[in-house]
Formats: sequence, C-alpha cells, structure tokens
Amino acid sequence: MFLLYKILSWTILPFLVGRLITRSRKEPSYRRHMLERFGLSNQQSLVPAIWIHAVSIGEVLACQGLIERMGRRFTEFDILITCTTPGGRETTKAFTSKKIRVSYLPFDINPFISNFIKNNKPVCLLVMETEIWPTLFERCSKHSIPIFILNARLSKKSMQGYLKVRRLTSLTMEKVSGVLSQTEEDAARLKRIGGQEVIVTGNLKFDRKATPDQLKLGHSLRQLFGEKRHIIVAASTHEGEEIAIINSFISQCSQDYLLVLVPRHERRFPDVMTLIKSKNMSFVRRSDNRPVPANCRIVLGDSMGEMYSYYACSDLVIMGGSFITNGGQNPLEALSIGKHVITGPSTFNFSQIVKKGVAAKVIHSADNSDSAMLLVGKLLPSLKKPNASHDAPIQFVNQNVGALQKTVNYLEKQMNTWRKY
Repeated sequence: MFLLYKILSWTILPFLVGRLITRSRKEPSYRRHMLERFGLSNQQSLVPAIWIHAVSIGEVLACQGLIERMGRRFTEFDILITCTTPGGRETTKAFTSKKIRVSYLPFDINPFISNFIKNNKPVCLLVMETEIWPTLFERCSKHSIPIFILNARLSKKSMQGYLKVRRLTSLTMEKVSGVLSQTEEDAARLKRIGGQEVIVTGNLKFDRKATPDQLKLGHSLRQLFGEKRHIIVAASTHEGEEIAIINSFISQCSQDYLLVLVPRHERRFPDVMTLIKSKNMSFVRRSDNRPVPANCRIVLGDSMGEMYSYYACSDLVIMGGSFITNGGQNPLEALSIGKHVITGPSTFNFSQIVKKGVAAKVIHSADNSDSAMLLVGKLLPSLKKPNASHDAPIQFVNQNVGALQKTVNYLEKQMNTWRKY
C-alpha cells in the first residue's frame, strides 16, 4: 500500500505543480518560494529546531501561543514552522520570537522530505490538528524524529475517509509517538484510525487572546465606522455566502445598521467588491481607512490580520463558513472579547465548541441568512443596552482554557525522546 502511495505521489506531482501555478494567477504569492516545495533552500541550518507544521491561517493562529511559549522555554532550539498556503506563511510575520524559521512543507515525496530534514535538523515534529502524510511520517521515523499531533481533531466524515485506506493510515499512524486531542469524541475517532497514545488536552484556540494593540485598533475602527450605528460583522465568509447575507441584510435591517463583510481569503476581495457593486449599494473599503458616511450600508473588510479588531468594533458577529457546507469557522476569537456569535447550520469543524456555546447561550444557531438577520434584530436591543453584560462569552471561553499549559507540560516530559544532533 505504501509503495502504491509513493508511485501515485510521483504520478500526480505535475498536477500539483500545475495547480499551484493556476492558483498563482489569482494569488501571485503562490509563485514565491516554489523551490521550498521541493525541499530545496539556499540555507542550511546549524541550529537544531523544533518543527511545527501548521497548514494555513487557522492552524498557525492556533499555535501562536504555543510557539511563543516554546521559544522562551526551549531556548537551545530554533522554531521551524512549515505551512502549505501563503496565508499561513504571512500570518507567522506577527510572531514576536526572533528564532523562528518559516518554510513551505515539501511535497510528500521521499527525496524532497529527506533533503528538507537534512537541511533543517528537526529534533521533533509537532503537527497541528490532523495532517497525516505517509512519506513525511515515514522519513521522520527513519531519522529518529518523534512525531506528535497537537490540538488534534477529526470529524466523522474525515475519519470515514481515512478508514477507506485503513492499512496505509494505520501504518502511518504507527509512526506517531503521541496525539493530544481536543475532545473525547476526537480521541475516539483518532484511535479508530490507528492513534496509539491519545490524550485529551482541550483546544488551544481557547487560550488565544487579543493583544492590546488589536483592541485599540478595534476602537479606532468603531470610530471610523460610526459609534452610534449597529455594527454587524460577517466574518470569514466564503463564496456563496456573501450574496445571501447581503440580500438578507438589505431586506431586514434599517439604515442605522452597518454590515462589515470580511471574506475568508484575500484573493476573493475583488470578487466580493464586484458583488457589492452589483447590488448598487453604497460601500467603503476598510483599506480606504476613512470615516464611513451615514448613508453607507456596507464595509468591505479587505485587510488581513485584523480579525480581532473587526470583532472588537462590532455589536454582533455572524460566522462565515457555516451557511454553506463548509463546516464553519472558529467562533472563539469573537467570544473571547465579549461578542455573541450567530452561526449557520454547517458547524462540523467546531461542533463541540458550538454545542457548548449554544448551551451557554453565547452562540446562536440559524438555519439560513434570513434567520440569522432575524436573530440580529432579536439580540441586538438587549446587547446594546447601557447596562448590558458582555461577560458571558468571555466567561465561556475562560472556563475552557488550559490546553496550552497541558501541551507544554507534555512536550517537556517528551524531551528525552527528541533526536540528538
């Protein structure tokens, strides 16, 4: 089975490269650092590194606190971060540690992975959430580099996919020294696909907090957007969601409501702007950085790295990715600064968080965008009262923190298994 996988990996390589080139037509950043995807670099590290693989923006943000804590705790090592998307790579620029090295993860092919290991001297591999790469794991095992999967989650759908190639999945998971899962349900599924040492430590995303600068920018945005207006942030929206949200907003919300629409991906900013223009709506782009006129109904959030600030300026948040079959986006950032969240019906990526949040009455479920706007009208009057408490969302998040400390404690105990150079 593994031999077949290796043959298939070489066979589809031209298609993977072609896909990157195709994507780069809309997002030129995919063309940069292309050699890294073949395990090539003009630098060879002399300092061993703790290797963390975080696929894209969400995973990179989830491990930010861990990276900065580890940078202070394990001072003898560099921190090597690998990503697969330009967004993930760009997000690492916000990290404060000076010992961070960043690269794209090479294609999962033996010479590329082996060369990457040789040049970067990893002492261990920490995989964020659940990224299972047979050649990567096999090569790390061959070089005595222990693998740990952190903040691991596995949906029922993903589990079923892995079980279709059970033998390959099992052989790959045998190489993993430990798995720290978000929930008991995740742990059970991870064991079914071959996880050996699975411990429930909670979700690292509960431990993330906004910085003072992010909150300060949120206050500035509130002044720009209109302090007396009802500000609704539709966060991390995907294709197909914006048009429905805009239509529901126009039909149900009065002039004193302002919709701040923040697409999930930077490459979609122009498309969403075209969509807003097609509705003949008065709008302002965040990048214009100017006061929003009273007759303006929509702000296009065309900036990256400002999600906490958008949340901070809002009265209520509608979470994108949940009104299509995409599984939703992370609601915890908004909750952590006291904002209630409305989600659509598709939340399987964060099912346990949403379930707990609904029970705590800080997350509110809607069947579609029309229902979401009805909830906006129902919730906002009480949330906007002068004596309204915003403690409930914050308390909900604070009751679930602790995964970061548990993860660091676990890694400290595993240090004796790390590769020596």
